[in-house]
Amino acid sequence: MAGPPLLGLQVAFYLYPCGLFAALLTSQSIVYYRSRQNECHDNGNDAPDAKAVAGIRRFYSRLIRVSQLALVVLFVPSIVLVMVQGVSSDTQDGNSNFSFSTFLAAHVGVLLYFLAGLLPDPDGPWTPTEAHCHAWVTAICIETVVAAVFATERKAIGLPATLLDRLVALGLARVLVFVVMIGLILRRHYAVRSLLSESTAGEREGLLENGNSSQPEGQKGARPGTREGGWLAYIAGFRLLFPYLWPKDSVLYQVIVALCVVLLACQRFVNVMVPLQLGILVNSLGYGHIPYRDIAIYVGLRALQGAGVLGSARDVLWIPVEQSLFRRLSCAAFEHVLGLSLDFHLSKKLGEVTSALSRGTAINGFLESFLFNVFPMVFDIFVAGVVFFVKYDVFYTIIVFFIMWSYIFLTIYMAKFRARQRRDMATKSREMDAARTDAIMAYETVQHNCAVQAETGRFRGYVLTYQKAQRLVTLSLNALNLTQSTIFSIGTASLVALSAYKISIGQQTVPEFVTLIAYFQQLQSPLFYFGTWYNYLQNSLIEAERMLDLFKETSGVVERPNASKLANPKGEVEFKDVKFSYQTKSQTAPAIKGISFNVTPGTKTAIVGESGSGKSTCLKLLFRFYDVDDGAISVDGHDIRDLTLDSLRRSIGVVPQDTVLFNASIMYNLRYASETAAEADVHEACKAANIHDRIMEFPDKYDTIVGERGLKLSGGERQRVAIARAILKDARILLLDEATASLDSHTEKLIQDALERVTFGRTTITIAHRLSTITNSDQIVVLHKGDIIERGTHSELLDLGGKYHAMWEKQTTAEKEKTEKAADGVQEPE
Repeated sequence: MAGPPLLGLQVAFYLYPCGLFAALLTSQSIVYYRSRQNECHDNGNDAPDAKAVAGIRRFYSRLIRVSQLALVVLFVPSIVLVMVQGVSSDTQDGNSNFSFSTFLAAHVGVLLYFLAGLLPDPDGPWTPTEAHCHAWVTAICIETVVAAVFATERKAIGLPATLLDRLVALGLARVLVFVVMIGLILRRHYAVRSLLSESTAGEREGLLENGNSSQPEGQKGARPGTREGGWLAYIAGFRLLFPYLWPKDSVLYQVIVALCVVLLACQRFVNVMVPLQLGILVNSLGYGHIPYRDIAIYVGLRALQGAGVLGSARDVLWIPVEQSLFRRLSCAAFEHVLGLSLDFHLSKKLGEVTSALSRGTAINGFLESFLFNVFPMVFDIFVAGVVFFVKYDVFYTIIVFFIMWSYIFLTIYMAKFRARQRRDMATKSREMDAARTDAIMAYETVQHNCAVQAETGRFRGYVLTYQKAQRLVTLSLNALNLTQSTIFSIGTASLVALSAYKISIGQQTVPEFVTLIAYFQQLQSPLFYFGTWYNYLQNSLIEAERMLDLFKETSGVVERPNASKLANPKGEVEFKDVKFSYQTKSQTAPAIKGISFNVTPGTKTAIVGESGSGKSTCLKLLFRFYDVDDGAISVDGHDIRDLTLDSLRRSIGVVPQDTVLFNASIMYNLRYASETAAEADVHEACKAANIHDRIMEFPDKYDTIVGERGLKLSGGERQRVAIARAILKDARILLLDEATASLDSHTEKLIQDALERVTFGRTTITIAHRLSTITNSDQIVVLHKGDIIERGTHSELLDLGGKYHAMWEKQTTAEKEKTEKAADGVQEPE
């Protein structure tokens, strides 16, 4: 039995590859989260010259790569020496306390680790970090322990002294290389800090003078999260979605998830037993004997395997959990988008937003594929390695691990190259969808301008661009498939050749050969689909990034935690030195420049002015689509920022300039403001808006479908439906944003009479270009470039002879000329 030193030696072998990965991942996690915290305090003013830093990093990275190549060269002789000694011990029946299999498995794993580091990084120039340095420190500790045991426990180990001397020398040489690599990391660190200290003063002075960022061009706009930080960044970025992934509100769904995990564990056990039972069955076959029991067990295990009883049961159980996840995630994203500011919706393309909202399926697919395909496959490979380690020769274990690890690594490695292509294809696909959606939504505009051919040509350009990106993705996929097939062929050839050799010298039986090949083929099947699964995972993450971006969007209007409800509103509105600017990418455009006016309850106020004077902005600020930059807007003496959004907006009825209706019935659109409104109330509101008689003329009356955006109705009909909807809302404050702009003069007079009755007793703020519709207002506010230049009643402003008087004269003259032409039989062009 091996003593404590030899037992510690075996533990050191096991810890070698595992310790490297553990140290690297742990350190990367710590460094990543620490860097995210530092970003919050880093304003970029201390950045040294980007090119100089890049040059320093590139120089030291090359030196470290050379050192890694030296490590690979030093690992190969150790593996070969121990392998030769292990074969010699087997053929000569030699006795040794040394674990050849453990040594070979550990050192082959470490060799693969450093071989992977020699490959070019798909994400850009490879730069070792302090996380790699921590892994190298771990390697030094393990190499030192191994060398010390080799040097002090020669007799207990039982290997030739010459072999032990060579292994110790190779181990110490590797320690020396690790020390050199750590020294290079430290030297690079001080070189960058030195450059930083030399450039800080000049950098800061330049920044203060011109305000430009010193961030390298290629890094501008980069944010940690879903793309730049690898899998750690993916996990950190998607943490916003984690609360929606676990059915915390349903005990039943939690039990179902637990059952699915149990079934998944049973499947793993069955996967181990099937090839072992096949070997037992083959061994029990013979002339004059039928092993019914072994056959029954094998058939039963095969029935449970894969997509059999266990897999089907798990898939069926998972259906409600999957649907629950999709429902919760999609509804949460939809609610989040509806809660975003008006500025977001005005700056985003509708096609892109709707496309991003549909990506809840991608999250579902990612979770299902990872939980039930990728993770079980990796676990099965690990178990297979343990089985081969215990039941078969160490070389089988090494071959299986080498083939499987190479397959998985190369799949992931090549997928990194393909990720950029797939992301580009996804972007081109969204652009193509957005162009198509925009053209279809603007159908009338396209037809009015005879632009069918132009839109088709533009769309064809998007399609060709998308197909070019798609072609690159397809070509790279075939290259990946060819690589995977080649790896499998090498693995099969190695296992068959080694097994045939073992059988020929009497060290292995045919049933063991059958078990071995069956087990390897069983692993090969899920690995064959690993590329598909991994690609699906990548695609799902890329697609889900759009939904994640939506969740990261924050509204510019945020309700305060202690906001109060506006109870029993009277309708008093006051603007107090309000200032506001629309924030654009190129400049800050002033819209309101410190205006103040008061609207007493139950009165009518009109706001007039030329286009761009700030009229509609006043209404948007009152409805709190935006928050003021300075000053305050109050309702009944309460700053609207201190009120809940829902109570504020419920007290305000709006008739917009451009009415958009849902593609549903007229009754649905009318009751949208008050779902509980009785049919009689709807009819009364429509009569007040002078639209009831027109609706009754339709074949389906109030059940008439209005079409997309209400385009089956005329502009005047849509506007009157909006007025009726505002009446049904029964709000104390009524905002009319050019409510009669789309009506003819006859209907306008009827609507004015109706509005006169409807607005009685309500606070009404009206925006109008037709001054004839606001002559009976209690006050008229005249805006010019964001300033109030005149204020008063209609007669007072006419007597003043200012801007309003000029506007009135211009409109009345135009109306008089139009009337005279109509009397003379001259028809005005529409």
